[in-house]
Amino acid sequence: MVTLRELEELVQRSRRYDLKIRIKFKGTKYSVLIDKEIRALDEMGNPTSWSKAFPLAPHQALTNYPLDSVQVECGGEVIWSGESMSELLKAIDDLRCS
Repeated sequence: MVTLRELEELVQRSRRYDLKIRIKFKGTKYSVLIDKEIRALDEMGNPTSWSKAFPLAPHQALTNYPLDSVQVECGGEVIWSGESMSELLKAIDDLRCS
């Protein structure tokens, strides 16, 4: 489960450390990008309307949709990858862009 507070913390860390967090879900063509803000992406990786992609609030979507993968990028390079939000929340304190 991802709380609103945890999601806000991920957005803040994205801003502070210049990180991009990509979240892909099983069974849907849409994904989420946290890059200083929360965005829904279509299957081509282009921004799309949140309400078109997900009928739930961001923290609810991250909790209720089954995840396929989570990646953290710095300067286009993947610096961390995992399969759950709980893994990301445990690792995020150590992730920085150098």
